Amino acid sequence: MEPIFALDIGTRMVMGLVMIKNNDQGYEILASARTEHRQRAMYDGQVHDVEEVARAVIKVKEILEKKLDVPLKQVAVAAAGRALRTEVAIAEHKELLPVRWEREDVIALEMEAVHQALHQLKSSTEDDSQSYHCVGYNPIARWNEGEEISSLIGQRGKVAKVSVIATFLPRTVVDGLVAVLSRVGLEMTSLTLEPIAAGQAAIPPNMRRLNLALVDIGAGTADIALTRNGSFFAYGMVPMAGDAVTEQICSHYLLDFKVGEKVKRELNTKIEVNFKDFLGAKVVANTGEVLRVIQAVVGKVAEAISQEILKLNNDVPQAVILIGGGSLTPMLPELLAETLGIPQNRVGIQVRERLGEIYGEKSIKGPESITPIGIGIAALEGNGLQYYTVTVNSRRVSIFELQLATVAEALLAAGILPRSFFGKPGAALTFEWNGEMRVIKGTMGSAAQLSINGKSGKLDQALKVGDDIVFVPGEPGEDAQVYFKDVIPTVEPKWIVWNGQREAYSPQVFVNNRLAKETDIIFDGYKITYVPNDDLSNLCLQKGYNPQKKAEIEIRINGETHTFDLTRELLVNGCAVDISHIIHEGDSIEVRTRQITVGELRLEPKPITFTVNGLKVDYPPQVTIISFHGRPVLEDQPLKDGMELKVEGFKGMPILSDLLPYVKFPEEVRPGAALKLSVNGTPAEFTTVLHPGDRVSAIFD
Repeated sequence: MEPIFALDIGTRMVMGLVMIKNNDQGYEILASARTEHRQRAMYDGQVHDVEEVARAVIKVKEILEKKLDVPLKQVAVAAAGRALRTEVAIAEHKELLPVRWEREDVIALEMEAVHQALHQLKSSTEDDSQSYHCVGYNPIARWNEGEEISSLIGQRGKVAKVSVIATFLPRTVVDGLVAVLSRVGLEMTSLTLEPIAAGQAAIPPNMRRLNLALVDIGAGTADIALTRNGSFFAYGMVPMAGDAVTEQICSHYLLDFKVGEKVKRELNTKIEVNFKDFLGAKVVANTGEVLRVIQAVVGKVAEAISQEILKLNNDVPQAVILIGGGSLTPMLPELLAETLGIPQNRVGIQVRERLGEIYGEKSIKGPESITPIGIGIAALEGNGLQYYTVTVNSRRVSIFELQLATVAEALLAAGILPRSFFGKPGAALTFEWNGEMRVIKGTMGSAAQLSINGKSGKLDQALKVGDDIVFVPGEPGEDAQVYFKDVIPTVEPKWIVWNGQREAYSPQVFVNNRLAKETDIIFDGYKITYVPNDDLSNLCLQKGYNPQKKAEIEIRINGETHTFDLTRELLVNGCAVDISHIIHEGDSIEVRTRQITVGELRLEPKPITFTVNGLKVDYPPQVTIISFHGRPVLEDQPLKDGMELKVEGFKGMPILSDLLPYVKFPEEVRPGAALKLSVNGTPAEFTTVLHPGDRVSAIFD
């Protein structure tokens, strides 16, 4: 097996080693090198100053190349464990009519679910500008027509759905590492997570059945991994570690960060420490004094780590194993045991010297060497994320393999949306035709053009290092467009006579009660009524004539409005027929309405009412005169809508003498009495003209 160059790019230090696996003895370290960043170039496992980190990496690389006398081109590295994110997402695809789901359809649907997972991840993060690498996904469920199924390929249906679990790393974390390595001529071939790498080396497989907490304490963060039942089952992170202690020393004594870091490291080996503060004054401090300065901060770090362990483990672990340079922080193991409530001998620091299967160069030792050794072991055992690059449309794309990477995953990593894998079908047109739903499909989209290394490829094709992918998105289909002439049946018109007028009887089409033309376009959602030219009922429908509805006329008689119903009948060629009668070429159709005459109304004039001697007296009509617009109307005159009739019973107004026969006089009248007449209190004569309502007095006195 070829040697592996493992590189641990830490917040404070860069450590590299070259390892090889010997199946008989374990893992041999051929060479190692380390250097510190000249200034703070990394924060919480994230590269912030590419040039400064690259300067440290190239120094380590050159030392190793000089020791081994071989050029180093490829490297295995680790990303901060807190960076790994997983999301579960669902994608669904619908068709108007059942289709058969082919492999390409299913892959595109899975990629859509991965894209949805990425969208969910971005929505759940506070920084919406953060982007992520998908380092792998697995389908976990599939449905066809709402029924869960083991495989969609070959199934028929209108609705397909998949659920996937996708794993992501922040693109800034990975791109920062790639940028540093590119500056020094190194290609990343394997990427693992720091807590996974540390666990590979610090806790042998046969010890992982115990409930142990592994804490990798660096400068900015403390990564936590927990074991139980033979494997690591949980990972966590505390954003507080060795730098917090150094900063407390710097703040208290007014020191440069590098000086403060030197003072912190000497606390474990010296009784007193000597240093110069930022202003140049010499300071001699007793170690106990400095420990009192940092005790509160160390206690906070221990408390934060303990709380995260208890949250992840739901209980106190059997033991805690510390690694990383920050594990040497004074008082930290003791305070950690105290906050967890476990014996102090259950909190220990793991060092390279106690790793049984690691041999070779002895200069790499201590707790800070565990993670780079673990990175090397992960790469040698193939447990890291295999990393390589391909090109998509001339753009370099980074590919990680948690599973066999495919062309579809490369397209997704290049930012190509899954919906462009296939040309989207044109939108369908849906409308109602006489109450029945009709669907006109749009044209199918064209498939995307895909080639790998100049040859035709497929979405599920496995990738190899350096593959060159050319992708041309599929063209969408055209939306359905239909004219009325495309859906109206071809029917010849029939020449008929309607109420004496010769005309063509043709089919008609209405949209929302509006007559449509054959050249009009049908739009989505139209409610169309098609009226054929077949029978009498459809002819009446076209004419807007309802045979069931009676005709009405309205006339006024002496100022009062009266409404009358007129019965109607349909005649075809002079004969009464049923409404379903079939109309033929040349038929004569007549709508005949039965008329009402004036005589049928039996109109009679009303009497004129007078008051005579205090009693009501009705003076009867003398004649019957019916007129319209001042002209007499005969009894056989048909009524017409809007006609105003006047009915009169007198040729002129009566005179007082005309009324006397209707007046009751006393049977006995005093001899010599004279008849006195008055109208409305005024003396009157026999010839006085009366008017309706007059008060008449006729008495003998």
